[in-house]
Amino acid sequence: MNRLRGSRRGVTIVELLIAMVIAAALGAATLSLMLSQSRFAERAEGQRAGRRVGRSAVNALANDLRMVDPSWGIEAASATSITVKVPYAMGVICASTALLQTIEVLPVDSVAFAMPGYSGFAARASDGSYTTYSGGTVTEIAVPSTCSVTAGITTITAPSDAPNQKSRAVTIVTIGAPVLAVGTPVMFYRRTQFYFGASNQNGLSGRTALWRNYLSSGSAAVELAAPFSNTAAFRFFNLSATTSQTAVPSPLSDIKGFELYLPGQSDNSSRQKGAPEQANLTTAVFLVNRSS
Repeated sequence: MNRLRGSRRGVTIVELLIAMVIAAALGAATLSLMLSQSRFAERAEGQRAGRRVGRSAVNALANDLRMVDPSWGIEAASATSITVKVPYAMGVICASTALLQTIEVLPVDSVAFAMPGYSGFAARASDGSYTTYSGGTVTEIAVPSTCSVTAGITTITAPSDAPNQKSRAVTIVTIGAPVLAVGTPVMFYRRTQFYFGASNQNGLSGRTALWRNYLSSGSAAVELAAPFSNTAAFRFFNLSATTSQTAVPSPLSDIKGFELYLPGQSDNSSRQKGAPEQANLTTAVFLVNRSS
């Protein structure tokens, strides 16, 4: 009977304490691993958010900047702001007086053509140089017969499945412009300012954003992407140089391209750093018609 009682002996206090210590150690290790994984995931997501901010800015800038002609398209530049004439449509002079230009426009995306902000047009001379004529009132008209008779232009008729892919004609009221030769190529442009300034988004007060302003539209500037570090900047490629510089070339026509430094950041601070995560993106955009 005594032997049976001895075989049912319970757990001793020492054994219980050892088990509790082992369980606590395993729990602490598991908790530490979970916290480490959580911090890693938080930082990785913050860096992905920063990269998304940078890429969205590149998409907004590159399409417009690539079309800028350096000989006449750059008005002002600094580390935080550039003002450029962005071409958005091309055409040919059908008729010209000092007060009115009649232009047949090559097929162009109708949305891009209809956006506000027309600032002027640039006319191409026989030597390849351009002269800009600012201002004026643009009115779309039916393609006049003078375009085909006088200028020898064959009007493009849009296919039925793509009605926007058509030639269109406009008149531009100008004051004091010279009479341009029939057949002169022209480009319509919008004066556009890109700049880094304070964000207006909720929760991003005091953070840096990329803005775009169509200077001739009369509308407010639009915030394109945010947030960035306050070190976001435009840099410049000067003529034949292969590396960018922070100083603005003089004259501005010496600029052959822009380097965009876009340090995108996460919206919130990570718990590990106590500051927003940052993903630095640097890319170059070289201007049309400039190789050296």
